Formats: sequence, structure tokens, C-alpha cells
Amino acid sequence: MSKPGALHLLLGPEEGEKEAFVERLLERLSRETGGSPEVHRFYAFENVLPEVLSVLRTGTLFSSHRVVLLRGVEEIRRKADIDMLAAYCDRPAPDSTLILVSQEVGRIDDRLKKVVPKEGQQIFWELFENQKMGWIVSFFRQRGLEIDPEAAGFLLEMVENNTRELRDTCDKLALYLGAAAGKDALPGAAGAAAAAERGAVPRRGRRIELADVEGLLYHSKEENVFTLFERMSLRDFAASLEVLDKILLSRETDAVQLLGGLLSQYRKLLSLKLLTGQGYSAAEACGRLGIRGKRIQKLYGEALRHHRVEELEGIIRLVAVFDRRARELKSGLHACLLGLFVYHAVLNGGLGQSTRRQALSL
Repeated sequence: MSKPGALHLLLGPEEGEKEAFVERLLERLSRETGGSPEVHRFYAFENVLPEVLSVLRTGTLFSSHRVVLLRGVEEIRRKADIDMLAAYCDRPAPDSTLILVSQEVGRIDDRLKKVVPKEGQQIFWELFENQKMGWIVSFFRQRGLEIDPEAAGFLLEMVENNTRELRDTCDKLALYLGAAAGKDALPGAAGAAAAAERGAVPRRGRRIELADVEGLLYHSKEENVFTLFERMSLRDFAASLEVLDKILLSRETDAVQLLGGLLSQYRKLLSLKLLTGQGYSAAEACGRLGIRGKRIQKLYGEALRHHRVEELEGIIRLVAVFDRRARELKSGLHACLLGLFVYHAVLNGGLGQSTRRQALSL
């Protein structure tokens, strides 16, 4: 039988809380073993299970304990793989800890759940709506900053609904403003230099306004779902593919999250298009939809000129098709799937009889 704490199955979309759990586990193992454990990270779609089990069973000269994180375990479905994993879980190595991780809950093979003791299984759900605002306010308060309610609302509207994405964006925002952004922030003169290099002025103790959040999301050097939408909304296919490649290389966002973020933006753009079609000015329509900030209002205004209503409706339907396919396919095919989505959304406006057929043929 497995020893307590040797096996963990962490499920659900709340990546931030999962990462916090892993950090606490590593700290506990460091105290118990007298040194930092050796950590190895793998992805199940890369068919690395034999290598994973070899690492778990093989001793090391450099640390007293090994921790292996295997992500994307919803991909483990073959009976041979599950039998192999079950054999290890029945007699795990005494100086190793295996952590199986997935953003999914319902797609996990029931046989896989049975190999991990119930006490080692946890599901991490997303924050409730009434918890998100308090999370953001508390985050900045701990760093000597306040955030305007309108800025916090805009941040929640634009960032993926999990604390990992929120923490990452808030950390960058705090550093962008020259504040202490947690344990990884650059101290003193180094932090000021980093902020200055970004074009920011250190302003400890100040209030974060809407323009600050807008500036970070759309003017930082890192590519994300917002910069991808910006290129796609202007129907720039080459630039869209370039941004998509950078996002995929970072491995910070999966296909389902990316499509979800784009869906939110295109729905808002469609609503704006319908309101302006009813005689509202762009400024009035933005006000009714809560689209804040001159920079983003300008972006949506330009995007309106590049899309017809039927194209936006087609892109929204297209997201549903590709989202379903992304949940069915192995992660290794997601880059191809997303490239095909960008092609049809940008060049075909989500229209065309071959779109659904090509998505389903992957």
C-alpha cells in the first residue's frame, strides 16, 4: 500500500490554488527531509510515463527526496498505461512523491482515480463572483497599494477566472508601478531600474487606476489573449499567428482558456456592433457595455470596421466548435487546432462550409 502523502491527484480549473498547494507540500517535504526536494515536471500528452516511473524509482545523489509533477493526466486512457501507473501507486518509492494534475474533472478516467487514495485527491474550483474582488483588493493591500473599484472590475473582466492568472497579472502590475510584488520582485534600485525599463515610474503607496491596468494588459512586451484578440480583430493574419506562437511557447495558457478569452472579447464586439447598428454612437455603446478606457474603446472602434454582424456571429459559433474539439483532442494537437481557428476567424470571418469539417477532421 502507498504511504500517506506519496500520491496526489489535483483536479479542477483553479490553477492558482493548485500551485499554492504544491508550494506548501514542497515546503513541508523540505522540513521533513532536511533539504529541498528534487522536482521534475512532465506532460502526459508527451507519452512519458515510463520515464516518469523511472525517475520516481531511481535514487539521486543531490537530494533526499524527489517530487514528480505529471500534468494533463486526462490524456492517460490506455489500459496498459493505467496498469503501469497502478502498479507503481500500489508500491510507491519511499523517497518520492507523485503529483498528478489536470484542469479537468469529468474527463479523468475512473480507473485513474482509483489508483490514488481518496485522501490524496482534491478538486480546486474557480472563485465565486463575490470572492474575486476581495482577492484583488487584498493582494494589492498587502503590497502597500490600493486599487480603484473600476480598475479592479476591468481587471476581473479581462483576466482569466483563476487565481494563477490573477496573481500573475497583479504581480506584473505591482512591478509595473514599482511596488514590491512578492518574493520574486526585484528589490531597491534593481526594482526601480526594472520598472524604469518598462517605462513605469516607481510610485509606492499610490492608487491603481483604470489607465494603469489598461497600460499593462495592452502595452507590456508579453503576448496574451488580449494582444491576440487585438491582432485578430484587425484581421491581421500574419501578426495573429506570430502572437499565437509566442503564447503557445510560453505554455502559460491552454487551448480551452485561450478560446474562452477570445469568446468573451468577440461577444462584446458583437454586442457593440449591434448597438451601433441601432443608432448608438460608439461612445454610447461602449458606455452601455462597460467597455472602459480610451485605449480599448479605440481598439473596439477599429475592430467594428473590420467585421460584419454575420462574421462576428460566425466566429462565436466557430469558438464553440473548436472548444469542443480542443476538449476531445490530445494537447499535442492543440497548436494545429488553434492555428486553424485563427485562419478561419481572421480570413473567413468564421464563415465557410469547410470550417466545421476541417476542425472535426483533426
